[in-house]
Amino acid sequence: MMNSTIHPYAHFNWFELLEIGLFVMLVLFFLIFTMRFFILASALNKRTKENISLRNVSFWKKSPEYRLLLLSLPLQTLWEIAQFPLYTVWHEGDWSFILYGLVHCTLGDLLILLSIFWLISLLNKSRYWIFSPSMPNIVLFTVLGLAYTIFSEILNTRIKGTWGYTELMPIVPVIEIGGMPFLQWLLIPPVLLWLIHITGSTKTYE
Repeated sequence: MMNSTIHPYAHFNWFELLEIGLFVMLVLFFLIFTMRFFILASALNKRTKENISLRNVSFWKKSPEYRLLLLSLPLQTLWEIAQFPLYTVWHEGDWSFILYGLVHCTLGDLLILLSIFWLISLLNKSRYWIFSPSMPNIVLFTVLGLAYTIFSEILNTRIKGTWGYTELMPIVPVIEIGGMPFLQWLLIPPVLLWLIHITGSTKTYE
């Protein structure tokens, strides 16, 4: 999230511009390879499978990190856009600063997901657990993301004062953090694993 004490018209530094550039690259990555997949899938439906390499068709499925980013990018981006007005920076910054906040938060979400994925991969001694996740892995994937969110929200709202909520933000009792970021990491991780699972396993294509 963003520091609402920073002047909204401050100039972006090189790191902030780099974050925006990385986000744009992720969006292009998502669009280009999604279009590529559907074009190839359409060709297969027209019975031209013999002219297309099956390896190329399933390229996007063979990398766990690629599938994770491909499916999580739109989910996290839409959630961040929906919940951003519940943070004070929405009302304190200009549009360029708000855009930077959205980019910053979405990139952070993707980094958290990748970090948790790699940690569970180490525990499973395989990166391919994500294509057919067991219930313990689903729970761990969700709990770790939720635990980090609780820690981050407490640290940044109550200790560091990095960001704040508006009066419209629902608050989770006892832990006293925003309800929307809590739901984000309670719902998106299992939904993401389900989407990855139903889109097919790499074992079929290897």
